[in-house]
Amino acid sequence: MPATRFSDSAVYGAIIVGGGIQGLVAALTAAEQGLRPLVLERGKLGAGASTASMGVLHGGLRYLQSLDIGRWYRSRQNQDWFAREFPDHCEPLLCRMPLYRGALRSPLLFRGAFLAERWLSRLAFSAPRPPTLPTPPRVARGDHALPPQVPERGLVGVAEWSELAISDAPALLAAMAARVEAMGGDIRQQEEATELAERPGGGLSLTTRARGRENSYAGSTVLICAGGGARSLAARWDRDLPVLSARVLAFNLLFDRPMEPGVALALSAAPGRGRSFFLRAHQGGTLAGTFYHPLPEDLGREPRPAVPQALIDRATAEIERAAPQLRGGRVIEVWAGALPDKTGQGVTLRNRDLIVDHAKHGGPRGLFTLLGTKLTTARSLALAALEHIGPDAGLSDPPGLWMATA
Repeated sequence: MPATRFSDSAVYGAIIVGGGIQGLVAALTAAEQGLRPLVLERGKLGAGASTASMGVLHGGLRYLQSLDIGRWYRSRQNQDWFAREFPDHCEPLLCRMPLYRGALRSPLLFRGAFLAERWLSRLAFSAPRPPTLPTPPRVARGDHALPPQVPERGLVGVAEWSELAISDAPALLAAMAARVEAMGGDIRQQEEATELAERPGGGLSLTTRARGRENSYAGSTVLICAGGGARSLAARWDRDLPVLSARVLAFNLLFDRPMEPGVALALSAAPGRGRSFFLRAHQGGTLAGTFYHPLPEDLGREPRPAVPQALIDRATAEIERAAPQLRGGRVIEVWAGALPDKTGQGVTLRNRDLIVDHAKHGGPRGLFTLLGTKLTTARSLALAALEHIGPDAGLSDPPGLWMATA
Protein backbone atom coordinates (compact mmCIF):
# COMPACT_ATOMS: atom_id res chain seq x y z
CA MET A 1 0.00 0.00 0.00
CA PRO A 2 1.51 3.40 -0.97
CA ALA A 3 2.72 5.72 1.76
CA THR A 4 0.11 8.23 2.81
CA ARG A 5 1.03 11.87 2.15
CA PHE A 6 -1.08 14.64 3.59
CA SER A 7 -0.68 18.37 3.12
CA ASP A 8 -2.32 21.05 5.28
CA SER A 9 -4.17 19.17 8.05
CA ALA A 10 -6.89 21.84 8.09
CA VAL A 11 -7.88 21.10 4.49
CA TYR A 12 -9.07 17.74 3.26
CA GLY A 13 -7.86 16.41 -0.04
CA ALA A 14 -11.17 14.67 -0.71
CA ILE A 15 -14.54 15.09 0.99
CA ILE A 16 -16.81 12.14 0.30
CA VAL A 17 -20.55 12.61 0.80
CA GLY A 18 -22.11 9.23 1.49
CA GLY A 19 -21.03 6.48 3.87
CA GLY A 20 -21.99 3.38 1.95
CA ILE A 21 -19.70 0.92 0.18
CA GLN A 22 -18.91 3.35 -2.63
CA GLY A 23 -18.13 6.24 -0.31
CA LEU A 24 -15.88 4.23 1.98
CA VAL A 25 -14.03 2.55 -0.89
CA ALA A 26 -13.53 5.99 -2.44
CA ALA A 27 -12.12 7.22 0.88
CA LEU A 28 -9.69 4.30 1.05
CA THR A 29 -8.61 4.91 -2.52
CA ALA A 30 -8.14 8.63 -1.87
CA ALA A 31 -5.98 7.93 1.18
CA GLU A 32 -3.82 5.54 -0.84
CA GLN A 33 -3.25 8.33 -3.36
CA GLY A 34 -2.16 10.76 -0.66
CA LEU A 35 -5.42 12.66 -0.26
CA ARG A 36 -6.64 13.08 3.29
CA PRO A 37 -10.29 11.95 3.14
CA LEU A 38 -13.35 13.03 5.09
CA VAL A 39 -16.50 10.90 4.87
CA LEU A 40 -19.82 12.57 5.69
CA GLU A 41 -22.85 10.34 6.31
CA ARG A 42 -26.14 11.92 7.35
CA GLY A 43 -27.32 8.69 9.00
CA LYS A 44 -25.37 5.58 9.90
CA LEU A 45 -22.82 3.91 7.67
CA GLY A 46 -24.61 1.82 5.07
CA ALA A 47 -28.00 3.38 5.72
CA GLY A 48 -28.90 3.11 2.03
CA ALA A 49 -28.66 0.29 -0.49
CA SER A 50 -25.24 -1.01 0.64
CA THR A 51 -26.69 -3.11 3.45
CA ALA A 52 -29.89 -3.98 1.57
CA SER A 53 -28.36 -6.04 -1.24
CA MET A 54 -27.83 -9.78 -1.56
CA GLY A 55 -24.20 -9.07 -0.67
CA VAL A 56 -22.73 -11.12 -3.53
CA LEU A 57 -19.38 -9.92 -4.89
CA HIS A 58 -19.65 -11.71 -8.21
CA GLY A 59 -16.71 -12.41 -10.47
CA GLY A 60 -18.51 -11.54 -13.69
CA LEU A 61 -19.34 -15.02 -14.96
CA ARG A 62 -22.74 -13.75 -16.14
CA TYR A 63 -21.04 -11.32 -18.52
CA LEU A 64 -19.19 -14.07 -20.36
CA GLN A 65 -22.54 -15.42 -21.50
CA SER A 66 -22.97 -12.16 -23.46
CA LEU A 67 -19.24 -11.94 -24.34
CA ASP A 68 -18.77 -8.71 -22.36
CA ILE A 69 -15.11 -9.35 -21.57
CA GLY A 70 -14.51 -5.88 -20.13
CA ARG A 71 -17.21 -6.18 -17.47
CA TRP A 72 -16.03 -9.70 -16.63
CA TYR A 73 -12.47 -8.44 -16.13
CA ARG A 74 -13.49 -5.52 -13.90
CA SER A 75 -15.77 -7.71 -11.81
CA ARG A 76 -13.09 -10.36 -11.31
CA GLN A 77 -10.47 -7.69 -10.54
CA ASN A 78 -12.71 -6.13 -7.89
CA GLN A 79 -13.68 -9.50 -6.43
CA ASP A 80 -9.98 -10.25 -5.97
CA TRP A 81 -9.49 -6.88 -4.25
CA PHE A 82 -12.24 -7.53 -1.69
CA ALA A 83 -10.89 -11.02 -1.03
CA ARG A 84 -7.36 -9.71 -0.52
CA GLU A 85 -8.12 -6.57 1.50
CA PHE A 86 -11.02 -7.79 3.68
CA PRO A 87 -10.72 -11.58 3.95
CA ASP A 88 -12.35 -11.67 7.40
CA HIS A 89 -15.56 -10.14 6.03
CA CYS A 90 -15.96 -12.21 2.87
CA GLU A 91 -16.77 -15.88 2.41
CA PRO A 92 -17.11 -18.28 -0.51
CA LEU A 93 -20.62 -18.88 -1.77
CA LEU A 94 -21.31 -22.02 -3.79
CA CYS A 95 -23.98 -21.23 -6.41
CA ARG A 96 -26.18 -23.89 -7.99
CA MET A 97 -28.55 -23.54 -10.95
CA PRO A 98 -30.67 -26.44 -12.29
CA LEU A 99 -30.37 -26.98 -16.06
CA TYR A 100 -33.18 -28.32 -18.21
CA ARG A 101 -33.42 -29.96 -21.61
CA GLY A 102 -34.28 -27.52 -24.41
CA ALA A 103 -33.74 -24.40 -22.29
CA LEU A 104 -31.41 -21.52 -23.11
CA ARG A 105 -29.51 -21.99 -19.84
CA SER A 106 -28.14 -25.34 -20.94
CA PRO A 107 -25.17 -27.50 -19.89
CA LEU A 108 -23.46 -26.55 -23.17
CA LEU A 109 -23.77 -22.82 -22.45
CA PHE A 110 -22.35 -23.13 -18.94
CA ARG A 111 -19.53 -25.45 -19.99
CA GLY A 112 -18.56 -22.87 -22.61
CA ALA A 113 -18.69 -20.03 -20.06
CA PHE A 114 -16.66 -22.01 -17.52
CA LEU A 115 -14.05 -22.88 -20.15
CA ALA A 116 -13.83 -19.23 -21.25
CA GLU A 117 -13.39 -18.09 -17.65
CA ARG A 118 -10.53 -20.51 -17.02
CA TRP A 119 -8.80 -19.51 -20.24
CA LEU A 120 -9.25 -15.76 -19.72
CA SER A 121 -8.21 -15.98 -16.06
CA ARG A 122 -4.93 -17.62 -17.01
CA LEU A 123 -4.26 -14.82 -19.49
CA ALA A 124 -5.32 -11.90 -17.28
CA PHE A 125 -4.47 -12.94 -13.72
CA SER A 126 -1.53 -14.54 -11.93
CA ALA A 127 -3.85 -17.19 -10.48
CA PRO A 128 -6.75 -18.68 -12.46
CA ARG A 129 -9.03 -18.39 -9.43
CA PRO A 130 -8.89 -16.47 -6.13
CA PRO A 131 -7.66 -18.74 -3.30
CA THR A 132 -10.81 -17.89 -1.32
CA LEU A 133 -12.92 -19.67 -3.96
CA PRO A 134 -11.71 -23.28 -3.77
CA THR A 135 -14.54 -24.93 -5.72
CA PRO A 136 -13.93 -24.97 -9.49
CA PRO A 137 -16.95 -24.38 -11.73
CA ARG A 138 -18.53 -27.46 -13.24
CA VAL A 139 -21.71 -28.95 -14.65
CA ALA A 140 -22.84 -31.90 -12.52
CA ARG A 141 -25.18 -34.55 -13.83
CA GLY A 142 -28.65 -35.21 -12.45
CA ASP A 143 -30.18 -33.40 -9.50
CA HIS A 144 -26.91 -32.99 -7.61
CA ALA A 145 -27.60 -31.44 -4.17
CA LEU A 146 -30.86 -29.69 -5.21
CA PRO A 147 -33.82 -29.38 -2.82
CA PRO A 148 -36.48 -32.05 -3.41
CA GLN A 149 -39.04 -29.39 -4.42
CA VAL A 150 -37.09 -28.44 -7.57
CA PRO A 151 -38.95 -29.77 -10.66
CA GLU A 152 -37.35 -32.93 -12.06
CA ARG A 153 -39.05 -33.09 -15.45
CA GLY A 154 -36.46 -32.34 -18.13
CA LEU A 155 -33.69 -31.81 -15.55
CA VAL A 156 -30.34 -32.74 -17.13
CA GLY A 157 -27.80 -31.30 -14.71
CA VAL A 158 -26.74 -28.61 -12.27
CA ALA A 159 -24.31 -25.75 -12.93
CA GLU A 160 -22.04 -25.06 -9.94
CA TRP A 161 -19.69 -22.13 -9.50
CA SER A 162 -18.28 -20.11 -6.61
CA GLU A 163 -18.75 -16.44 -5.88
CA LEU A 164 -17.61 -14.26 -2.99
CA ALA A 165 -20.20 -13.00 -0.51
CA ILE A 166 -20.12 -10.41 2.25
CA SER A 167 -20.64 -12.26 5.51
CA ASP A 168 -21.82 -9.20 7.48
CA ALA A 169 -22.29 -5.91 5.60
CA PRO A 170 -22.31 -3.57 8.64
CA ALA A 171 -19.15 -5.24 9.95
CA LEU A 172 -17.42 -4.79 6.59
CA LEU A 173 -18.35 -1.11 6.50
CA ALA A 174 -17.06 -0.67 10.05
CA ALA A 175 -13.76 -2.31 9.07
CA MET A 176 -13.45 0.01 6.07
CA ALA A 177 -14.17 3.05 8.23
CA ALA A 178 -11.57 1.95 10.77
CA ARG A 179 -8.95 1.61 8.05
CA VAL A 180 -9.77 5.07 6.68
CA GLU A 181 -9.26 6.55 10.14
CA ALA A 182 -6.04 4.57 10.65
CA MET A 183 -4.71 6.16 7.45
CA GLY A 184 -5.43 9.66 8.78
CA GLY A 185 -8.92 10.20 7.39
CA ASP A 186 -12.05 11.19 9.30
CA ILE A 187 -15.52 9.62 9.43
CA ARG A 188 -18.51 11.73 10.44
CA GLN A 189 -21.82 9.95 10.99
CA GLN A 190 -25.15 11.64 11.71
CA GLU A 191 -23.84 14.72 9.92
CA GLU A 192 -25.65 16.01 6.84
CA ALA A 193 -23.92 18.02 4.11
CA THR A 194 -26.10 21.03 3.33
CA GLU A 195 -24.32 23.82 1.40
CA LEU A 196 -21.42 23.81 -1.05
CA ALA A 197 -19.45 26.89 -2.10
CA GLU A 198 -16.32 27.60 -4.11
CA ARG A 199 -13.50 29.16 -2.09
CA PRO A 200 -11.88 32.37 -3.43
CA GLY A 201 -8.41 30.83 -3.31
CA GLY A 202 -9.49 27.59 -4.94
CA GLY A 203 -11.11 24.47 -3.63
CA LEU A 204 -14.52 23.99 -2.07
CA SER A 205 -16.14 24.56 1.30
CA LEU A 206 -18.92 22.36 2.61
CA THR A 207 -21.33 23.29 5.36
CA THR A 208 -22.89 20.50 7.41
CA ARG A 209 -25.51 20.15 10.11
CA ALA A 210 -25.07 17.80 13.06
CA ARG A 211 -27.02 17.71 16.33
CA GLY A 212 -28.40 21.20 15.85
CA ARG A 213 -25.12 22.91 15.02
CA GLU A 214 -23.38 23.80 11.78
CA ASN A 215 -19.84 22.83 10.83
CA SER A 216 -17.72 23.88 7.88
CA TYR A 217 -15.04 21.88 6.06
CA ALA A 218 -12.64 22.85 3.30
CA GLY A 219 -11.56 20.46 0.59
CA SER A 220 -9.90 20.41 -2.79
CA THR A 221 -12.33 17.82 -4.12
CA VAL A 222 -15.87 16.76 -3.18
CA LEU A 223 -17.15 13.38 -4.33
CA ILE A 224 -20.88 12.72 -4.17
CA CYS A 225 -21.26 8.99 -3.43
CA ALA A 226 -24.83 9.11 -2.20
CA GLY A 227 -26.40 6.46 -4.43
CA GLY A 228 -30.12 7.12 -4.73
CA GLY A 229 -29.67 10.59 -3.22
CA ALA A 230 -26.98 11.69 -5.69
CA ARG A 231 -29.31 13.46 -8.08
CA SER A 232 -30.84 15.51 -5.27
CA LEU A 233 -27.41 16.66 -4.04
CA ALA A 234 -26.19 17.45 -7.56
CA ALA A 235 -29.30 19.56 -8.15
CA ARG A 236 -28.68 21.46 -4.91
CA TRP A 237 -24.98 22.15 -5.52
CA ASP A 238 -24.90 22.44 -9.30
CA ARG A 239 -27.99 21.63 -11.43
CA ASP A 240 -30.47 18.84 -11.95
CA LEU A 241 -28.96 16.10 -14.10
CA PRO A 242 -31.50 13.48 -15.20
CA VAL A 243 -28.63 11.14 -16.06
CA LEU A 244 -28.22 10.64 -12.29
CA SER A 245 -31.72 9.22 -11.96
CA ALA A 246 -32.05 6.32 -9.51
CA ARG A 247 -35.66 5.29 -9.84
CA VAL A 248 -35.45 1.51 -9.73
CA LEU A 249 -36.77 0.12 -6.48
CA ALA A 250 -34.75 -3.01 -5.66
CA PHE A 251 -35.66 -5.16 -2.70
CA ASN A 252 -34.96 -8.57 -1.16
CA LEU A 253 -37.13 -10.62 1.17
CA LEU A 254 -35.91 -12.54 4.21
CA PHE A 255 -38.04 -15.61 4.91
CA ASP A 256 -38.14 -17.56 8.16
CA ARG A 257 -37.30 -20.79 6.31
CA PRO A 258 -33.83 -22.27 7.00
CA MET A 259 -31.39 -22.98 4.17
CA GLU A 260 -28.02 -24.66 3.86
CA PRO A 261 -25.35 -22.07 4.75
CA GLY A 262 -22.66 -21.22 2.24
CA VAL A 263 -24.87 -22.18 -0.71
CA ALA A 264 -26.99 -20.08 -3.10
CA LEU A 265 -29.67 -21.34 -5.46
CA ALA A 266 -30.63 -19.69 -8.76
CA LEU A 267 -34.22 -20.73 -9.52
CA SER A 268 -36.91 -19.61 -11.97
CA ALA A 269 -40.67 -20.07 -11.98
CA ALA A 270 -40.56 -21.79 -15.40
CA PRO A 271 -37.79 -24.42 -15.15
CA GLY A 272 -34.77 -23.22 -17.10
CA ARG A 273 -36.57 -20.19 -18.57
CA GLY A 274 -37.34 -16.62 -17.66
CA ARG A 275 -36.15 -14.60 -14.72
CA SER A 276 -33.96 -16.34 -12.13
CA PHE A 277 -34.08 -15.47 -8.44
CA PHE A 278 -31.24 -16.01 -5.97
CA LEU A 279 -31.66 -17.61 -2.57
CA ARG A 280 -28.99 -17.72 0.13
CA ALA A 281 -28.94 -18.45 3.86
CA HIS A 282 -28.93 -15.46 6.21
CA GLN A 283 -29.43 -15.26 9.97
CA GLY A 284 -31.07 -18.67 10.12
CA GLY A 285 -33.51 -17.83 7.32
CA THR A 286 -33.50 -17.54 3.53
CA LEU A 287 -32.77 -14.27 1.73
CA ALA A 288 -34.46 -14.18 -1.68
CA GLY A 289 -34.36 -11.66 -4.51
CA THR A 290 -33.81 -9.39 -6.15
CA PHE A 291 -37.15 -7.82 -7.10
CA TYR A 292 -37.47 -4.60 -9.10
CA HIS A 293 -40.18 -1.97 -9.54
CA PRO A 294 -40.19 1.65 -10.81
CA LEU A 295 -40.06 4.46 -8.28
CA PRO A 296 -42.20 7.55 -8.97
CA GLU A 297 -39.30 9.90 -8.13
CA ASP A 298 -35.73 9.98 -6.89
CA LEU A 299 -35.20 9.44 -3.18
CA GLY A 300 -34.03 12.91 -2.29
CA ARG A 301 -33.36 13.03 1.45
CA GLU A 302 -34.74 9.58 2.26
CA PRO A 303 -32.04 6.89 2.77
CA ARG A 304 -34.26 4.04 1.58
CA PRO A 305 -37.53 3.71 -0.29
CA ALA A 306 -40.59 2.15 1.33
CA VAL A 307 -41.94 -1.03 -0.25
CA PRO A 308 -45.75 -1.19 -0.46
CA GLN A 309 -47.33 -4.33 0.96
CA ALA A 310 -48.90 -5.10 -2.42
CA LEU A 311 -45.40 -5.36 -3.95
CA ILE A 312 -44.22 -7.58 -1.11
CA ASP A 313 -47.20 -9.88 -1.65
CA ARG A 314 -46.58 -10.02 -5.40
CA ALA A 315 -42.87 -10.75 -4.91
CA THR A 316 -43.69 -13.44 -2.36
CA ALA A 317 -45.97 -15.16 -4.87
CA GLU A 318 -43.27 -14.96 -7.57
CA ILE A 319 -40.54 -16.45 -5.42
CA GLU A 320 -42.81 -19.20 -4.11
CA ARG A 321 -43.48 -20.28 -7.70
CA ALA A 322 -39.73 -20.46 -8.33
CA ALA A 323 -38.87 -21.93 -4.91
CA PRO A 324 -41.76 -24.05 -3.57
CA GLN A 325 -39.76 -24.80 -0.42
CA LEU A 326 -40.57 -21.25 0.75
CA ARG A 327 -44.33 -21.74 0.60
CA GLY A 328 -45.98 -21.23 3.93
CA GLY A 329 -43.03 -19.22 5.17
CA ARG A 330 -43.23 -15.76 6.65
CA VAL A 331 -41.43 -12.65 5.41
CA ILE A 332 -39.62 -11.32 8.47
CA GLU A 333 -37.60 -8.51 6.84
CA VAL A 334 -37.64 -6.43 3.68
CA TRP A 335 -34.36 -4.96 2.45
CA ALA A 336 -34.81 -2.13 -0.04
CA GLY A 337 -32.72 0.37 -1.97
CA ALA A 338 -32.79 2.59 -5.06
CA LEU A 339 -30.64 1.78 -8.10
CA PRO A 340 -29.65 3.90 -11.13
CA ASP A 341 -31.75 3.57 -14.27
CA LYS A 342 -31.18 4.47 -17.89
CA THR A 343 -34.18 6.61 -18.81
CA GLY A 344 -35.46 8.24 -15.63
CA GLN A 345 -38.57 6.07 -15.72
CA GLY A 346 -37.28 3.37 -13.37
CA VAL A 347 -37.81 0.66 -15.96
CA THR A 348 -34.33 -0.32 -17.17
CA LEU A 349 -31.35 -0.67 -14.85
CA ARG A 350 -28.21 1.23 -15.78
CA ASN A 351 -25.46 -1.26 -16.61
CA ARG A 352 -22.44 1.06 -16.62
CA ASP A 353 -20.92 3.01 -13.75
CA LEU A 354 -21.08 6.77 -14.20
CA ILE A 355 -18.79 9.65 -13.27
CA VAL A 356 -19.79 13.29 -13.68
CA ASP A 357 -17.19 16.06 -13.50
CA HIS A 358 -19.45 19.02 -12.75
CA ALA A 359 -16.80 21.57 -13.76
CA LYS A 360 -17.03 20.35 -17.35
CA HIS A 361 -20.66 21.44 -17.40
CA GLY A 362 -20.21 24.84 -15.79
CA GLY A 363 -20.53 23.62 -12.21
CA PRO A 364 -18.10 23.92 -9.29
CA ARG A 365 -14.54 22.89 -10.06
CA GLY A 366 -13.57 19.86 -8.01
CA LEU A 367 -17.13 18.53 -7.61
CA PHE A 368 -17.69 14.99 -8.90
CA THR A 369 -20.57 12.54 -8.69
CA LEU A 370 -19.93 8.79 -8.67
CA LEU A 371 -22.90 6.60 -9.48
CA GLY A 372 -22.15 2.90 -9.17
CA THR A 373 -24.35 0.16 -10.54
CA LYS A 374 -22.88 -2.85 -8.77
CA LEU A 375 -21.58 -3.44 -5.26
CA THR A 376 -18.70 -5.44 -6.73
CA THR A 377 -17.15 -2.68 -8.83
CA ALA A 378 -16.92 0.05 -6.18
CA ARG A 379 -13.12 -0.14 -6.24
CA SER A 380 -12.69 0.30 -10.00
CA LEU A 381 -15.14 3.21 -10.01
CA ALA A 382 -13.18 4.94 -7.23
CA LEU A 383 -9.89 4.39 -9.05
CA ALA A 384 -11.31 5.77 -12.28
CA ALA A 385 -12.61 8.88 -10.52
CA LEU A 386 -9.41 9.58 -8.60
CA GLU A 387 -6.84 8.77 -11.27
CA HIS A 388 -6.68 12.45 -12.27
CA ILE A 389 -6.36 13.75 -8.71
CA GLY A 390 -2.76 13.81 -7.45
CA PRO A 391 -1.39 14.12 -3.91
CA ASP A 392 -2.01 17.90 -3.98
CA ALA A 393 -5.54 17.45 -5.34
CA GLY A 394 -4.58 19.10 -8.65
CA LEU A 395 -6.89 18.20 -11.53
CA SER A 396 -5.08 17.19 -14.72
CA ASP A 397 -7.78 17.59 -17.35
CA PRO A 398 -10.28 15.01 -16.08
CA PRO A 399 -12.98 13.91 -18.49
CA GLY A 400 -16.41 15.51 -18.49
CA LEU A 401 -19.29 13.09 -18.48
CA TRP A 402 -18.19 9.56 -19.16
CA MET A 403 -18.65 5.90 -18.43
CA ALA A 404 -15.89 4.40 -16.34
CA THR A 405 -14.17 1.58 -18.20
CA ALA A 406 -10.86 1.44 -16.38
